Amino acid sequence: MRLGAFVLTVFAAVVLDATLAPELEILGARPDLLVLVVVYGSLVMGTRVATIAGFVAGLVVDAELPEYMGLNALALSAIAYLSGGIWDHLVRANVLVQCAVLFAASVAHDAIYYMVYYRNHLDMFWRFMARYGLIGGVYTAVLGLLVFMLARVRGWRAIAGGPYA
Repeated sequence: MRLGAFVLTVFAAVVLDATLAPELEILGARPDLLVLVVVYGSLVMGTRVATIAGFVAGLVVDAELPEYMGLNALALSAIAYLSGGIWDHLVRANVLVQCAVLFAASVAHDAIYYMVYYRNHLDMFWRFMARYGLIGGVYTAVLGLLVFMLARVRGWRAIAGGPYA
């Protein structure tokens, strides 16, 4: 994947996260498209590029809530950095590993963001994480499964691994 295509994918994820994700709610939880793109960006493009992209995308999303400006940027860039480091120690071509990393990244993103958002009401934080964070993590991991299957069909070795190209 070239840098321009990755930037367009991040931009599309920002737009789709604002427009399409609310329509895809299941039990009140939404898929986290930005986390999906940033984690796969760290797999394909490397940690540095994905961290910068996560930070910029987070700032764009944070423009909606100026009171918490930079919080999404912090959460997305931290997720990109951590997932990039994790990919170096895991079997990238295993679908279960990819789903587990996506689930953990989605839950960690929500934990970072909402720990600050609900800083004075930790009971609300734990209820939110139990009600929406875990379901959203599963939802994001299932979308990752679809990305993995598409990568296998299309022969994207950076994601699916193996001799598929």
